Amino acid sequence: MAAAEDGLTTQSIDWVWWRRVAVVGYLVVLIGYIVLFGVPLDRVGLMLWIIAGVSCAVVGRGWRAWGKVMLDWLPFQGLLLAYDFSRGFVGQYDTDGTAPRDGAHNIIGLPLHTTFPIHADRFLFGGTLPTQWLQAHLHHPGGSRWYTVLFSLSYTSHFLVTPLVAVALWIWWRGRFRAWVYCVLGLTLVGLATYFLFPMSPPWLASEQGYISGAPVGRYSGEGWDYLHLKFASRALSVGQAQANLVAAMPSLHEAFTVLVAGFFCFGARWWVKCLLVCYPLLMAVSLIYAGEHYVIDELVGVAFAICVLVCWRLLRRARLQRARSAGEVPHREDLFSATDGPGDVVEGGGGQSHPVRAEGHRSVQSHPRGIGSADQVDAQVDVREHHLRGSHPGGAAVRGVDEHHE
Repeated sequence: MAAAEDGLTTQSIDWVWWRRVAVVGYLVVLIGYIVLFGVPLDRVGLMLWIIAGVSCAVVGRGWRAWGKVMLDWLPFQGLLLAYDFSRGFVGQYDTDGTAPRDGAHNIIGLPLHTTFPIHADRFLFGGTLPTQWLQAHLHHPGGSRWYTVLFSLSYTSHFLVTPLVAVALWIWWRGRFRAWVYCVLGLTLVGLATYFLFPMSPPWLASEQGYISGAPVGRYSGEGWDYLHLKFASRALSVGQAQANLVAAMPSLHEAFTVLVAGFFCFGARWWVKCLLVCYPLLMAVSLIYAGEHYVIDELVGVAFAICVLVCWRLLRRARLQRARSAGEVPHREDLFSATDGPGDVVEGGGGQSHPVRAEGHRSVQSHPRGIGSADQVDAQVDVREHHLRGSHPGGAAVRGVDEHHE
């Protein structure tokens, strides 16, 4: 009898309600923190906020579900933290605390390049340095203009978009989450290796050291925050920049990651969505040049690196699909790296308890007399369709099946 009462007590817990309370409480605390202290831009702060948020999303699903969250996020965030610390290691020069000059050797004995990008940009633009030209036409010492807000937002988005895309994919498109993680890590490692092998000064630093003739080049990445009178945002950005590697201009990972974001979501998207996605890297490119953070040449290299990562992802994915097709198997997910959750979960409403049911590996899911709602995601190789089956259960039931059609 006591065991039965304990079972009834356990079943009476509405975990869906408690999960919603946890998520709402998390959002309230996060918004309060942002209002008081600003948006967390440091890697450790972002990691803690992300893990806290996704942990709230699995309240009531058991320790196994929470363990999967840690397995998904801790290695990813840990590697990015290691990248941040190693980037500072790369920027070590024997210059007694001052910024290194052209020809100074880094910790592995390779020289710093300061004049090369200046000559490269002037060669590409007929003797004109794009950073000087943009600042001469758009910068007004007497006060910032409205478009500087767009430049500062674009520049600062680099610190937020990559983890936020990961969170969104983890919540709504779990199959693509791991593909995104591997793409991010691949691009990060390539960028870090280039920082070692080809250290390069940004325009604003080269101008301070007298390597750029003509009008001086300023550093205006936080100018838009001054226009909005958001001093805390400008201070947070300045603190972060002071802790970064000053001579990590080649490649521009700011530009590279915007191209990665745009390219990652372009596959299978409608034409107007692709047009909107392309606007992001274009805005970032103009913002970086205006702010004096990068030359055009290192933006082009960043674009090339991002495209290479995307091409590798698509080729590996296609090879995986071809192997599965030749073996007579139908993959359960359309992305390269399979999801952490099993395919086809049935979640019954009421108590929020889930009972996983593996979808049949066929081309279709049987229709239900009560009707099926579907959402199609078309890609170059695979058509994934999610069928939501509403049953007669008072809380409703949802069945997800995966249809994949190989060309």
